[in-house]
Parts: sequence; C-alpha cells; structure tokens
Amino acid sequence: MIKKQAEHGHIKKRSQFQETWKRLSKNRLAMVGLAILAVLVITAIFADLIAPYPYDEQDYNATLQSPSLEHLMGTDEYGRDIFSRVVYGSRTSLYVGFISLTGGALIGCIFGAIAGFFGGKTDNIIMRTCDVLHGIPQIVLAIAIASTIGPGITSALIAVAVSSVPNFARVVRAATMTVRDQEYVEASASLGGNNTHIIIHHIFPNILAPIIVQATLGIGKSILLCASLSFLGLGVQPPMPEWGSMLSNARTFMRDYSYMVISPGIAIMLTVLALNLFGDGLRDALDPKLKK
Repeated sequence: MIKKQAEHGHIKKRSQFQETWKRLSKNRLAMVGLAILAVLVITAIFADLIAPYPYDEQDYNATLQSPSLEHLMGTDEYGRDIFSRVVYGSRTSLYVGFISLTGGALIGCIFGAIAGFFGGKTDNIIMRTCDVLHGIPQIVLAIAIASTIGPGITSALIAVAVSSVPNFARVVRAATMTVRDQEYVEASASLGGNNTHIIIHHIFPNILAPIIVQATLGIGKSILLCASLSFLGLGVQPPMPEWGSMLSNARTFMRDYSYMVISPGIAIMLTVLALNLFGDGLRDALDPKLKK
C-alpha cells in the first residue's frame, strides 16, 4: 500500500513538472531564450575546444586587425583574438553571475523565511535592514563593497551577492507569509516539529516557484552588474577575459575599431535578453492563476 502511494506521489510530481514544461514550451520567446542560454552554457563548458586561440596569446604582428577568416571578430591592441576572448569570457561571466546569485539567494531566502515565519520584531529588524540596502542603488552598493574589499573576482562575487539579498528576502518573506498558516504547517507544529524543521521541510518546498523565477531573472542582472564592475576596473582583472573588462579596454579604440566594442557588447545583450525571456516565460508557466 505504501509503495503504491509512493508511486502515485512520484507520478503526480512528474505530471506537475510535465504540465509546467508544456506551458513553458508553448511560449516561443521563452524557448528562444532557453536555446540561447543552452548555446552560452555549452560555449562556456567547451571554451577550450571552441576558441581557436588561447585567450592570452599575444601576436604583435596582428594587432588591431579587422574581422577576417583568421580572426572572426578581429584582434585587439595586443594582437589577441577577440573571438577567443569572448568565448572564454562567457565562462567567466556565467560563473560570476551564477555563483554570486546563488550566494545572495541563500542568504536572502534564509532571512526572508525567518522574517515571514516569525513576524513581529524579527520581521521588522530584517526587513528594515533590507529596506536600507534596497534604498541604495544596486550598482552604487556593489561599487562601495568592491572598493572596500579591493578589485578582483572575489570582490565582484561578494558585491553582487550582497546587492541581490534584499530582492530575495522580500520575495521569500511574502511567499512564506502566504503558506505559514496552512493546515499542513499547523499539523507539523502540533506533532512536535520545531521551527527549523517546519521551515526546511514544509515552507521552502512550497515556495520554490517564486524563488526559481526570481533567480532566473536575477542572473541576468548579476551578469550585467558584474560587467559594470569590471568595466570600472573593480571586477575581474586582466588578462582574464570578461565582457565588461573587454568593453573597458576597447573604449579607447571604439572610434576607429568599433568591432572591439560590438562583440562583447552583443554577448552581454544576448545573455541578459535570453535570461529575461526565459525568466518571464517561467514565471507565466509557474503562475497558479494561469493554470486551468
């Protein structure tokens, strides 16, 4: 009997996933975004095989060359192949975006769940702190943190993670407040479940949808924020390729060698656009108000 119930539960979960995927697959823009993301992820993973040259290989006999068959996106002032640097830059940008957002999501989800579950003074303290952080423009907060720690990929990770905490805290708090009074939560409390057990096993599993949507939309902002920090010299440092730092290095030559700016700029635009398209489609697919 237990085995049948387990199998039934597994089938039910699988059917819910299939229903969400069915709704998502009907959204053409979301599928376009997913396809672009798949290409970007594959490019980042297999950058060593895709890039025709090492990202730091300098050839002073081939400096500032326009796009050609030998150098698809041209070369920079040091003779480095821009296409290879854009390919390797996808690895850096996606890594910083995903890792920083994961850190910010974990912290924000923990504090948001605590605020929404306990309420009262705990809620006021946590949310007023988030209001202060949220009142500071995200780029200004990230610049302040990166400037304090010092330039580098670690400071970029910390700066982007901290600046994304308030958004996750707000989303998780609101979702927690909608489910904390549900019957299954009260039943778990009446059976002796402590607050930590209830939050982990009953609250979080039932508020995953808004967290996933917020994370999907937030990754694009994190990548854009990381590129902004690198553009200002506070993020990823040379010679490591990163799209923002490539734009910063190319701005001196953009009047006469515009291809140096176009390539990393298009890479950033496509990545952020793809994440937003996929995030919007995922939000619609997971919205219970849209389910028939």
